Amino acid sequence: MSQTYSQSQGARSQGGMGSQVQLQSRLHGLRNNIQNIQDIANDTTRACTIAALDLEEIGDSEKVSEIDASLRTLIDAQHQLEVERTLVTRLATQLDSETAENEYMTAWKQNMNKYEKTSDASKYGKNNMYREFRQQIWDVKHEGEPMPNLFDGEQGSDDSDEDLVIEGARVNYRCPVTATWLVDPVTSKICKHSFSREAILDYIRAHGGACACPVDGCSNRIKPQDLYADKVLERNVSRHLRQLESEETAAQYTMVQ
Repeated sequence: MSQTYSQSQGARSQGGMGSQVQLQSRLHGLRNNIQNIQDIANDTTRACTIAALDLEEIGDSEKVSEIDASLRTLIDAQHQLEVERTLVTRLATQLDSETAENEYMTAWKQNMNKYEKTSDASKYGKNNMYREFRQQIWDVKHEGEPMPNLFDGEQGSDDSDEDLVIEGARVNYRCPVTATWLVDPVTSKICKHSFSREAILDYIRAHGGACACPVDGCSNRIKPQDLYADKVLERNVSRHLRQLESEETAAQYTMVQ
């Protein structure tokens, strides 16, 4: 009798452990799904930026403002996803805790309440994706001029001719591998550094299919699948080169005069 009871308890224990492993697997899958959604959101942002640039060039500021508002909503959703991903990761290690569910909900509410009370300057002004979007729009008609503060009380920045400074990240119009102007630029999803497509692919192949980022001070490793075609940056490089050519022509004309 006692042996049968012991076997029954052991079976239940194994069954419980099996369920726990299965739940952990599902949580891991959920975490990956959240990351995939975040990647899709980033792709959507890039597409919205290209559309907004076209609209800004034809002077449709109303549509640009609509895209701006949509982008802020997307940033809010991405914040929620990041909170979710972090809490799901934590929950996967606390499945044996009786208070795990309550701790999850408490942490969720605390994070979202804190976010809702955060100023727009902190929500969006410190968001690299949003600042880059606003900088691209500004450069359509004001390239070379410092972008004004996006929000009250925000500190400005002083951009150089060849660099675009986005919240501490510097996007250079020259390829770090060739030191020449970017051609068919691609950007790393890992470290956000940009390169000429053929140059970086040749560099990666020469290092066995994966390598440390060639930008000085960057310790991230990159592979071909980490790179995406950066159409927004390509437009910026073309616009910048046209401006340089125009300035050079004007300087030559002045010298002739």
